[in-house]
Amino acid sequence: MIQNLLKAITKILTDMNPPKTLTERLKFIGPSVVVTGSVVGSGSIVMTPLLGAAAGFIFLWWLLLSMWSKPIIQAEISRYIIVKRKTFLEAFADMPGFKTTIQGKTTSWLVWFMFLGVIPSVAGMGGLTGAVAEAGHKLLPQLSIEIWVISCCVATWLILYWGSYQSLEKILLAMVLFFSLVTMVIAFSMQATEYQIDSSQVLEGLTFSFPMDNLPLALAVFGFTGISYGEIMAYTYWCLEKGYAQDTQGDKEKTKLWIKTMQTDVWVTVLFITIGTLPFFFLGAGVLHYVPELREALSNNSFWDINIIDSLQNMFALVLGNWAMWLFIVLAFFVLFSTFLSGTAAFTRTIADYLLSTGLVLEKQLSRRRIIKLIAIVIPFLSGLFYFLLPNPITLLLIAGIWAAMGLPIVNIGALYLINKLEKDLQPKKITVIILWLTLLLQITLAGMIIYDMTIGF
Repeated sequence: MIQNLLKAITKILTDMNPPKTLTERLKFIGPSVVVTGSVVGSGSIVMTPLLGAAAGFIFLWWLLLSMWSKPIIQAEISRYIIVKRKTFLEAFADMPGFKTTIQGKTTSWLVWFMFLGVIPSVAGMGGLTGAVAEAGHKLLPQLSIEIWVISCCVATWLILYWGSYQSLEKILLAMVLFFSLVTMVIAFSMQATEYQIDSSQVLEGLTFSFPMDNLPLALAVFGFTGISYGEIMAYTYWCLEKGYAQDTQGDKEKTKLWIKTMQTDVWVTVLFITIGTLPFFFLGAGVLHYVPELREALSNNSFWDINIIDSLQNMFALVLGNWAMWLFIVLAFFVLFSTFLSGTAAFTRTIADYLLSTGLVLEKQLSRRRIIKLIAIVIPFLSGLFYFLLPNPITLLLIAGIWAAMGLPIVNIGALYLINKLEKDLQPKKITVIILWLTLLLQITLAGMIIYDMTIGF
């Protein structure tokens, strides 16, 4: 299944040797840009300011943990993908336990379980669609929100249908760099206002406090901020399309160099996401926390009462002046759209892989590329439908975020299992394995908290 794709990539990149120095590796970054594009809108702009608004600076440590604990899972699963030259789901199909066989394809129960996550994930995409549309309506109120939703879906489909990985990377790189620059300017500007942040507030955020009143929002932020399990899955496909998993003809040294290239790319992801996320958390904690109506709605989990675009627009105005309301609207529109675009692009790969790896569709009948193009039509419009059925972006993003938090232990277990199947000299260091076990314990605890809160309640 994946062999044809890899052969095509190898043919294009036959003369491309793995970079040997850090400078050379930095020239090969790309998957990190695409992943950042799918993260910064939902997590950075929408969820993190709300967490700050709800509880102030107390959850700063939680946000840092969310951003910095998950990339190691991303890197280690990608390690296996690079060595074995398999897709994410082809790798997980070999996991032990109950298996199904459909049209000659044997699939682990784990793949089917993750397949269930498509529904809440598309719901989250619906939240993004709605947020983009609401921002667009602010820019051009002559067009209804419904028209903006449809326009967003059509534009996404056209870009993905006619574009390639290279064009997607270039579009998202421009958006990510612009977003990162603006957020840094905002962070510095904030220090020249009455809302400036001092060291005592930062230290308060590092005390490891966890107000249980904010549990649903905190769990959703953990699931959706930084790399979620959906982005971990998607990242492996971008690594394949970038050319990190080339056929090295059994040369382990070349394989190790491509692994190093991927690791560099992963930590670039962390840098981009941190730069793009922290200023919005500080704005939420330092500005929105002092808006009584919003804080009360968040404390009561009354997400239906929150207009996210209006709230965040006012946040910019309080810090920078009324002129900044329009700056935020423009920023929010393009960043949220980049997130929707990148997320949809990832979905086209993952769902195609689900269909092929489970045997529901045979690659002999339809090529992978054709399936991807068909899904590029379906996903945007399903997302729009979710928003029309439940027109509240925050609620839809919460659904997706909580499911993402519950899915993290699965991919973590997968990472531990898969890297153990590699040859000893291609396995990670022991400290990496220890960190993976620690993150797994944390994620299982979070999943247990979600289940307990949904059934019994704290």
